[in-house]
Amino acid sequence: MICYECGHLIRRDFAKFCDHCGSSLEIKPKKAFLKKEAVVKIEDEIDQATNLFLLWNSTIAATFVFYIIHIVTDGYIYLFLLVLFMLVVSWMLLLTKLYDLALINHQSIKKLILTNFGLPIIGTFYSYIKLTQK
Repeated sequence: MICYECGHLIRRDFAKFCDHCGSSLEIKPKKAFLKKEAVVKIEDEIDQATNLFLLWNSTIAATFVFYIIHIVTDGYIYLFLLVLFMLVVSWMLLLTKLYDLALINHQSIKKLILTNFGLPIIGTFYSYIKLTQK
């Protein structure tokens, strides 16, 4: 049995009051609120940022390859545009993860934004290295 007020687990089946908060177990409130806390592990966030960084680097390489194929053969423009779209999406995902890391580490958000949009490729590399240092 679980208390509706505090969420405490009650081992006795026929108890009328909660051992933890003392509230009555016979009256069920309209809404039971459980206190849940979101625990964010910095290692998991760094791992996710690393995966997105590797994805972004691989799409940069794929974009160059398909651009060269497009220039040499005068075809395959749709593949080049698809990989270019993947590059932009992976970069945006990486920037959102770097933004989250900057919030967790209590660093300047303005500096992160100016660095990444002032010099996009070099700024993203710099931000990634700076934010994932342990």
